[in-house]
Amino acid sequence: MSIITFISDFGTSDHYVASVKASILKYNPNNQVIDLSHEIKKYDISHAAYVFKNVFSEFPVNSVHIIAVNNSENNSEIILFQLDNQFIITYDSGIISLIDSNENINAIKLDGKMHFSFPEKFMGEVASKLASGINYTTLGSPLKDFRQYLDREVRIQRNQIIGHSIRIDNYGNIITNISKSDFYNVLSKNNGNFEINLGVDKIVNISESYNDVGIADLFALFNYNDNLEIGMNKGNASNLLGIKNHTPITINFL
Repeated sequence: MSIITFISDFGTSDHYVASVKASILKYNPNNQVIDLSHEIKKYDISHAAYVFKNVFSEFPVNSVHIIAVNNSENNSEIILFQLDNQFIITYDSGIISLIDSNENINAIKLDGKMHFSFPEKFMGEVASKLASGINYTTLGSPLKDFRQYLDREVRIQRNQIIGHSIRIDNYGNIITNISKSDFYNVLSKNNGNFEINLGVDKIVNISESYNDVGIADLFALFNYNDNLEIGMNKGNASNLLGIKNHTPITINFL
């Protein structure tokens, strides 16, 4: 029996999460459902993609994932994607390109009846069938063209890296798309000094942990996904610095 994960922007104060789970268990009560998060910002597929891509590879082969976050009423088609021997059921919203930029992902346009006011129940039914062993190719027709977005790229020069904030977490920490490997590659070609420019504030050291600096001091470190993260010990760096999602982050190498 495969695992089914579920991520949405439903919140937990209404019946929506329970209703989707009921549609999963109605088909097969033995399926295991794991909640990833139901506190995604409303209609924010970039938030959903960030949370999902940080955990989905840790699940076993043939796991089934429901991403019930949509950014437009015009994106009503539900697509089944096969990625790294796992299955993702979600809207044709472009979110798959924020999870993986591979253009050769297998995609199936799902067939079947769904309630237009609550299509996520249909997602639950399909997920339950997949987790119970039904061949995914029987659930719809192959799809070549699906919505995709171009992710923001990191610009790397001899003595400068310009990236962007891609997520502000619940603590106000700023996660960027600047990788550890890119940072140290450019650093090795300079004299070892750098400045992370944050308006009037600057960071000139890489910390190993949040507690390497004093309370209310700013820090920069590479998190467990090897992305540059900027924060404040026991404080909210995003609020202090006025940095939101998609804000440019510049590192100058001196």
